[in-house]
Amino acid sequence: MESGICLNSAMANSAKCHGMSRRAFLGGTAAFAGAPLFGAAPQGDKTEESVLQNAPWETVFGDATPAVLVRRLYLDLAGRIPTVEEAKSFVRSRNRKGLVDKLLASDSFADYWSMRFCDILRVKSEFPINLWPNAVYVYHRRIREFVKKDEPWTAFTRALLSATGSDFRDAEANFFRASALRTPEGLAEAATVTFLGENYADLSEKKRAEYAKYFRRVRIKNTREWKEEIVYLDPSQDGPTPAAFAEYLFGPARDKFAAAFVQRVDWWMLGLAKPDPAHVAIFRKNGFRLKPLVRAIAMSKAYGRGSVTGGFPCRRLDAEVLDDMICDLTDTKRDYQSIAPEPFTFLPKDRRSILIEDGSISNAFLLLFGRPARDTGLLSERHNEITAKQRLYLFNSGKLFRMLGRITDNKAFRARPLRTIVQDLYWRFLSRPATFDEEEMLLTFFQALPKGGGARWRFSKDVAWSLMNTREFLYQH
Repeated sequence: MESGICLNSAMANSAKCHGMSRRAFLGGTAAFAGAPLFGAAPQGDKTEESVLQNAPWETVFGDATPAVLVRRLYLDLAGRIPTVEEAKSFVRSRNRKGLVDKLLASDSFADYWSMRFCDILRVKSEFPINLWPNAVYVYHRRIREFVKKDEPWTAFTRALLSATGSDFRDAEANFFRASALRTPEGLAEAATVTFLGENYADLSEKKRAEYAKYFRRVRIKNTREWKEEIVYLDPSQDGPTPAAFAEYLFGPARDKFAAAFVQRVDWWMLGLAKPDPAHVAIFRKNGFRLKPLVRAIAMSKAYGRGSVTGGFPCRRLDAEVLDDMICDLTDTKRDYQSIAPEPFTFLPKDRRSILIEDGSISNAFLLLFGRPARDTGLLSERHNEITAKQRLYLFNSGKLFRMLGRITDNKAFRARPLRTIVQDLYWRFLSRPATFDEEEMLLTFFQALPKGGGARWRFSKDVAWSLMNTREFLYQH
């Protein structure tokens, strides 16, 4: 039997996993058993020091510990977990405002949040959107510019709805091309979902006809250039234009327009199904800009609450983020490709998953973990639930186990004391130190293993694999 380990006393008591094989332990822990993400906060001495020592996720006041908060901020604002040095630096300084401002100004923020807006705007080269590769990359650069420069959502909306010209040179014109149905009704449906957060099919027949009239003059024609298309307004037709729909959004529909944007941000950062009215007010007060809204949420009391009793919602990480985390930790790269596009497309091995511009380019990991197809622009396209297939992959993948060996199998790593190795792995995977109980349990278990053979040699890799299979690693909390 291979060696087995537990990750903390709460899991040890609930799973009773001492002496189990690695696979038996992983299959029986609370990681995917439907149990709460963490055990209850311990009782006893109410000093902050003792709480941080014994409950690594939450203080007795219901707030997230600094280690949890730094991980949360990096995941939400940069799409990655902090390095060991970054996590330790924040735990020492606890300068939340400074870290938030730093992350908002970083390229990582633009990279990650442009991925989210590409989901909404259906940036995809293949069926049923059919933007084609050249247009995808032009459109992605424009979306990333919107995020990086913190352009007002009103200005970007007006640019999208007023755009005409070539899909290769006029990036915003791709908004009209990024629709499965390029009819007035199809374009109205795309605009309604994007800017009002409404399902077009749920609207009254009168309202659908009212919205469709704004797009009756939109035409798209081919050129002799491969896959180039021109968006233009039919001069022979009378009636309102998409630019007039933008004015409708900024006028009579202003409240709904603002709430639809905030609802997405609240969902991404706080798991809220409805927009917080206070956040809508902040968004409008700051000129309909993304970064002030994200800053206000990240600095709010609600965002700083814990996940045990504080009420902060636990959500499984996005497929792209999880893919990048595993590759970063193990210093490995994945292959990305699209089996359908013209021409056949490969991406460089050093490309991060959050930076894949084209929704048609993917890999088996991203498909398994629910990356959205980008067909509708709806938030529900992304599937962040844990499935049986995902469990089997994480529990049994020999490739993952070999990848973890890039951390644990080198001589410099193994030459250190076992306590140092345990603490290092906890900081790498969970952005926090192991508690006293966790450390002592692991050291005791190691000492009970027979000397010689492979059990002790595999121990550090088993710890790494088990940490990767915990909800604490796989979830935003």
